[in-house]
Amino acid sequence: MKSLEQRVRDFLNRPLPDEVALHYEPDSLTEVFLNTFVQGQPLDAALVQMGKICLSQMDQTIAQVSTEPAREYFIECRKLLTEVLQTLM
Repeated sequence: MKSLEQRVRDFLNRPLPDEVALHYEPDSLTEVFLNTFVQGQPLDAALVQMGKICLSQMDQTIAQVSTEPAREYFIECRKLLTEVLQTLM
């Protein structure tokens, strides 16, 4: 079984679904949070709060997408955010 770090790295490196790519924002808060985690850098209180904010908005994002690949992408993102935050508690 892959480590959490490897699963996050794989997620960040995979091609974006078309619907996600249309609205992609490089260096989004979610991407910064997950990249910091995979790079092994410390997640200070501000970054942890940022991760929690990203997670709190994920259900709304999932509800707004119109394609199944985008939905699956954001569901996986929500799962990884949850797992990373759980490692910090």
